[in-house]
Amino acid sequence: MREKHHHHHHHHWRERDSYAYRAGAPGPGPNRHRLYKDKGRAMIAGVCAGIADYYGWRPEGLRVGLVILTLFTFPLPIIAYFIAAMVMKRKSAAPAYRSPEEERFWRTFSTRPAATFSELKHRFRAIDTRLADLESAVLSDEYGLRKAFKDLERGA
Repeated sequence: MREKHHHHHHHHWRERDSYAYRAGAPGPGPNRHRLYKDKGRAMIAGVCAGIADYYGWRPEGLRVGLVILTLFTFPLPIIAYFIAAMVMKRKSAAPAYRSPEEERFWRTFSTRPAATFSELKHRFRAIDTRLADLESAVLSDEYGLRKAFKDLERGA
């Protein structure tokens, strides 16, 4: 009998709502994780709030950093801020993502592609494990015996 390998991070993979059962499901749609001005949390034009939202930072920390940078490199940060305010699109009022999981996927994909690759690699391993278990079940003697009994019951 084939020996099964076990990944410690997928110990509940057989549960219907688990990671492995959703692994083959269609992924999230096109990447909606974009850099926008966030006028809802804006102090001036929403540039810092939008950048902070894109990277998952607190806007206050980014604003303090911008002020400190301006003290040392005046007027470059101010010019860059106003150019960004003119170039960046305004964030839509409609939710950008259909679910928190989709948002997490695209944020990770945009900011840490290696982590997304690792997650996808684990999903494919989970699918491979499910297929191996299915193959073992189909090729087992018990499966053949059950099929023979069902055929007999049907009168085949």
